[in-house]
Amino acid sequence: MEFTTSGGATVRRTGQDATLLFPAEADVRNCAELHALSRQLLDEGVGALILDLTDCTFCDSSGLNVILRTCVLAKAAGIRLSIRLPEHGMVRRTCSIAGVTKLIPVELAGPPAEGDPVVRRLSR
Repeated sequence: MEFTTSGGATVRRTGQDATLLFPAEADVRNCAELHALSRQLLDEGVGALILDLTDCTFCDSSGLNVILRTCVLAKAAGIRLSIRLPEHGMVRRTCSIAGVTKLIPVELAGPPAEGDPVVRRLSR
């Protein structure tokens, strides 16, 4: 199951797991929606949640707040959380500087292979 919100976020469900794909910009204009979506997925008891920022080119403190609040809620609920980041760019640097990459397991999306992103899990 997959759906996209009017704010540009996409939720993708695969079995018990879910991926929340952030829109091109995660900022004060859409952070309430992103937080509501992540909270809804956690409240539904997903087995694992991936916050996918692969296509996100801008993430301000509001977007970081969504990520960190989701981390707190996932830990409290015992739900596995990971974040998928582009290999390079501002969003990756912002998450690194803010300490997100030390709190949440990171997956890097590499160049597309046969239409799908290649994902490599980083060791912590």
